[in-house]
Amino acid sequence: MLWLLLHAHLSTFEGLRADGFPSSSLNEVWQTSAQTWSTPRHSRLTVRAAVASEAPTATKQKIRIKLRSYWVNLIEQACQQILEAARNSDAKTMGPVPLPTKKRVYCVLRSPHVNKDSREHFEIRTHRRLIDLENPNAQTIDALMQLDLPAGVDVEVKLS
Repeated sequence: MLWLLLHAHLSTFEGLRADGFPSSSLNEVWQTSAQTWSTPRHSRLTVRAAVASEAPTATKQKIRIKLRSYWVNLIEQACQQILEAARNSDAKTMGPVPLPTKKRVYCVLRSPHVNKDSREHFEIRTHRRLIDLENPNAQTIDALMQLDLPAGVDVEVKLS
């Protein structure tokens, strides 16, 4: 029973196979290392861990641009300028993705001395957008560096 549980678990685990089962046609690409265990009912169970010999070669570069602003029209202008610059340099663009707007509310007393129950509420809304550029080239980065974005927009750029 233990062998069946172990056998069922190992035969479904990705990257491992038990001896005696049909192997895939990818064995030439895989290098294996074997370990042997014995159980009370069965004398030997060999499990091989398969490791890929070649690593994936295609790595995707991505630029993630996060924009923040208190004004919606300024952040939309900045998004349009970034997308236009990226599309002119043949970079694949995704976005702008509107992220949730953060709303901070401040409660302030209306009078400095009395009337504690009389208060005013002020709020600041921070609008956010996300733009991803996949496989950017040097022309894309130069175009982004040359942009003159509105002064009320905070830009955060990450390269991965």
